[in-house]
Amino acid sequence: MNQRSESAYATELSRQQRRLWEVECVVRGSALLHTGIALRLDGKLDEKRLSHAIGAVFRRHELLNTGFRADGETLHLGPAAHDEPRVAHRPDLCADQAGHLAEIRRAAAAAHAKTFPLTGEPLARADLTLLGDHSAVLLLTFHRLVMDLFSLHQVVTDLQEAYLRGPDEPPTPADRYSAILAAREHRRSGDWEFWRTELSDFPTPWIGERRPEPGWLPDGAELSVPLDPDLTGLLRENARAARCTPTVFVTAAAARRVLERSGAADLVLATMSANRMNSDAVGPLAQAVLVRVGAAAPHGDAGVLAQVRRGLREGMAHQGVEFEEIVDLLTDGMGVARETWPR
Repeated sequence: MNQRSESAYATELSRQQRRLWEVECVVRGSALLHTGIALRLDGKLDEKRLSHAIGAVFRRHELLNTGFRADGETLHLGPAAHDEPRVAHRPDLCADQAGHLAEIRRAAAAAHAKTFPLTGEPLARADLTLLGDHSAVLLLTFHRLVMDLFSLHQVVTDLQEAYLRGPDEPPTPADRYSAILAAREHRRSGDWEFWRTELSDFPTPWIGERRPEPGWLPDGAELSVPLDPDLTGLLRENARAARCTPTVFVTAAAARRVLERSGAADLVLATMSANRMNSDAVGPLAQAVLVRVGAAAPHGDAGVLAQVRRGLREGMAHQGVEFEEIVDLLTDGMGVARETWPR
C-alpha cells in the first residue's frame, strides 16, 4: 500500500492504541473515550460542499480512514466506508439566545455520547445542526483510538481548507500515523538506554492498579475548568521572569510543593506531550514525558525549576520508550514493588 496514498488505512494497533482498547473493553457502552469539538458556522452554508470536505478530511488521514470491528475483546482493522454527516434542522433554535443555547448544548452532548458500534465503521463522525438564525453547529466526534486533543487542531484546519478549496481540488496526502510509529521504533534502543540510566537509582515507587468500579463513570468525557484571569496573568508574568513557558513554571511549582509536603528526596513527574515531529498525521500521538526532580540538584525553587526545564527538554527527545514501559523497567528490571488494589 502506498504510504502517501489517500486511501491508506491502518492494519494493526499501536502500543498506545492497544492500551486504549483495554480501557474501552472495561468501559464499553460509555462515551468516556470519546473526544471531539463543536464548531459554530455563521453565514451562508453550502451543505453539499461541507459534506464533501468532511469526507475528504476523514479519507486524508490513515486512522480516520480505518474501519474498526470488535470480535469480543479482539479488535480488527480494515478499510472504512464513510457515511454522510447527519443533518438536523432546528428552525426553533437560535445560537445567540441564551435559552436556546442550553438546548443546543444538550443536543450536542447527546450526539457526542452516542457510542460507536465497532462493526467495521470508522471511529469518526460528523453531526450538523442547522439553526433558525441561518447559522449551524458542526459536531465532530472521535474515539481516542484515532484521535487526541492535539490532533483535533489538525482536523479543524484541514476541514477549513477543504471547504474553501471545494470538491475540484483534492487535499494533499497526509503523513501516516504508522510512519511516525516506525520512526519512533527506529530510535527506540537509544531512548530505552536514556531512561535506564536516568532512573537507575530511583527509590521504590508505589504504583496503583485500581480498576474502575460500577458507577464511577462521569456523564461526559471532558471537563474544562477556566482559570481566574488574574491567576492566569500572574502565571504568565512569573514564567516570563523565569525565562520559561507557563507549563514549565506550573510543573516546577507543583514539584516544589510535593517535595516540600512529602519530605521525599526524589520525585518523578509525568506530563503529556504530542511530539509530532513536524508531521500533519492524526492519531493518539500524545505521550507521557517523565521528569525526575531532586536527585541531581538542591530542592530550592531555582533548582527545581532548572531540573524541570532540563527534564522536559531531554524527555521530549526521548519518547520512543513510553510511560508504561518505564513502569515495567522500574518494577521488573529494577526489582521494585508494584502496589495492587483490591477490586
